[in-house]
Amino acid sequence: MVYVHPMTYTALGRGIAVAVATLLMFGLLFLREATSPSGEGYWTAIAAAPGGDLYLADEAHGELRLLLHSGGHRRLGPVPPGIIRALAADGPNLLLATEGFLYVSADTGASWRRALSGRFTAVSVSGRLELAGAWADGLFRSDDAGATWARAVVPAGDTEIEAIVPGFAATLLGLLESKDSGFTWSRVPGIPDRVTAVSTTTSGGVRAGGWNGQVFSYDPGAGLVRREGAFPGGVLAVDGAVVGTTNGVYPDNGGPLHRREVTRIALSGNFYWAATARGPIYISGDGVDWRLADQG
Repeated sequence: MVYVHPMTYTALGRGIAVAVATLLMFGLLFLREATSPSGEGYWTAIAAAPGGDLYLADEAHGELRLLLHSGGHRRLGPVPPGIIRALAADGPNLLLATEGFLYVSADTGASWRRALSGRFTAVSVSGRLELAGAWADGLFRSDDAGATWARAVVPAGDTEIEAIVPGFAATLLGLLESKDSGFTWSRVPGIPDRVTAVSTTTSGGVRAGGWNGQVFSYDPGAGLVRREGAFPGGVLAVDGAVVGTTNGVYPDNGGPLHRREVTRIALSGNFYWAATARGPIYISGDGVDWRLADQG
């Protein structure tokens, strides 16, 4: 019979525990990155423009384009080089998120100023209030059209920002709400984690979609959360009545976006715009029938 000192079992147990913890840590990191894919051209940066048109930060051509709902486009100016993640616009004020820097424009993209450094993944502009999320870093706010910036207060560890609209942010830990113009943020109860998309509604509420395919509506006035339904794919974008997922756009009529990975949806005036992962942009007048708008 071989005698094994109890300390040997203790050391072995600790070794196994460390190995398991390491695997879980790397698994969590992979999970977080899986919900925030990177790489050139994956996240097409678009924002609603006046009259139903669309702003497009064209990474491949290094320019800001105005896509016209009637067809064709106009070049508005250059965009900074880099991997572009998101675009937001309100009047002449634009924000551009890249994996390296946050850029500000006060002249509809004719010129850009580097504002902050970081891996920026989400931006929002509403009047002079501008919000920006940096992955694994936090939320930043400006109330002077991007001239100066300050770090906002978010729940501990809640720094993986997927999408932002005025007053709300989708994060990997849930949906955040701010009632003081973005100074402080708190989590909305009743909505699960891994929220990857958020949009405002005409009634003053929000819709939020998650990596598990679920979509929720939230009425901040009444504090009510309602589950709208689930889709066969991770939700990447929501706006109006349209949901973009890793498995297509919904409502789905079997058209050109059937089972395509749709990363962005923008409702501009009476027109829906949809961007596909590393692919073309489509337009629809009703959110059901789509046609090609920009080949890229």
